[in-house]
Amino acid sequence: CVQLKKLVDENTNALHNLKKADEPAPVGNYNQRKEEEEKLLLKLSQQLQKLRLVLDQDNLTTNFAVDEEHGKGAQTEDENEEEEESEDEESSEEEDSEETDEDQDKLLDDPNVKECIAVGNFSAQQEGDLTFTKGEVLLIHDKKADGWWVAENSKGERGLVPRTYLTVRDEEGESQEESEEHVEMVDETADGTEIRKRTDSHWSAVRRAITEDDTAEVLAGTGAIPAGFRLSTLFQLLQEGNRFRASYFLQPELTPSQLAFKDLVWNPEKNTISPRPTRVSLIVTLCSCKTIPLPGVSIQVLSRHVRLCLFDGNRVLSNIHTVRAAWQPKSPQTWTFSPRVTGILPSLLDGDCFVRSDSLSSDIGVLFELGITYIRSSTGERGELSCGWAFLKLFTSNGMPVPSKTHELLLNGGTPYERGVELDPALSRR
Repeated sequence: CVQLKKLVDENTNALHNLKKADEPAPVGNYNQRKEEEEKLLLKLSQQLQKLRLVLDQDNLTTNFAVDEEHGKGAQTEDENEEEEESEDEESSEEEDSEETDEDQDKLLDDPNVKECIAVGNFSAQQEGDLTFTKGEVLLIHDKKADGWWVAENSKGERGLVPRTYLTVRDEEGESQEESEEHVEMVDETADGTEIRKRTDSHWSAVRRAITEDDTAEVLAGTGAIPAGFRLSTLFQLLQEGNRFRASYFLQPELTPSQLAFKDLVWNPEKNTISPRPTRVSLIVTLCSCKTIPLPGVSIQVLSRHVRLCLFDGNRVLSNIHTVRAAWQPKSPQTWTFSPRVTGILPSLLDGDCFVRSDSLSSDIGVLFELGITYIRSSTGERGELSCGWAFLKLFTSNGMPVPSKTHELLLNGGTPYERGVELDPALSRR
């Protein structure tokens, strides 16, 4: 086991130093495949470490039994029976310890368990990882299925950490009923689309936006912001890594044979490369946002923007695109967007964007989330809030694409996973 672990560590170091330029042939999704290999090697190293400890324990037990045999000679039948009983007790203790480990694993994967303790030292292997030391307490924000979780240390630094380096920290105050309620929660969007069980990174961001005793709740309680304002769900997803950024989708993917592009096709007659036909391909232009509620005087608005993405009622299916809005001091409730001027405006100020997807979901559409960045006048605290959201389905109930025209969408309060939340009840009554 020691030799195998040494070889695994050598392979890990070699893989860590490997660069895409070192490959003899083009490799698609190089960073993703490299990350997957590193995860496999890390898992293998952990398994070898555990196996070595078990073998060492068995070796000590065997040596002790041999010494006893040489020192005492032949044993009586009563002693043999006692030894058998002790062995049964040891085996039962081992079984209990295995059951305890299984219980620990189940408790560790419980989405309600947020605080964990590091069982070893870990150094960041690439950008986005979080370095920590043995015994350090980490706050888990997202328990991803691939075993790399989003954690935060006592300094407020966030990053990805391997699950195998963590153990459960006993917490009191969270009941089993709360855990079951979290897993089984089912909701609907405003258009009636059912939301399935959510235990992934999307739902973790939404759960924080809905239930945490956060700044938005405090501000709403004091009347500084309307009741329908929330922490920005899409902003929190952007903060958790590169998965929802445009750079993640820009690199063309290769087919399994590694001989052709998955989304591009070569036309030998015209000597050009063109995209393959897709189910959804259109241009979306933001026109304006009207009658947007304003926060109170204790909140100073720094900027206004719209974040948009493809959404199926449950998951974000694309990168999250941000468009900065303009407004006049005389009418701050009206947001406007710049028309596309090729080569002049940066994409952040461009009101046009393209939508392209091969998703077969019947509920796919474009999710719009209006947001503001703000600073509190009293404390100087900065943050981002959602001023409401809207959803435009791209296909009708019979599977036909929605017509290309100007659509007027009503804003909803809360998050895209809540239903029936008014953005500003006082404004609605007027």
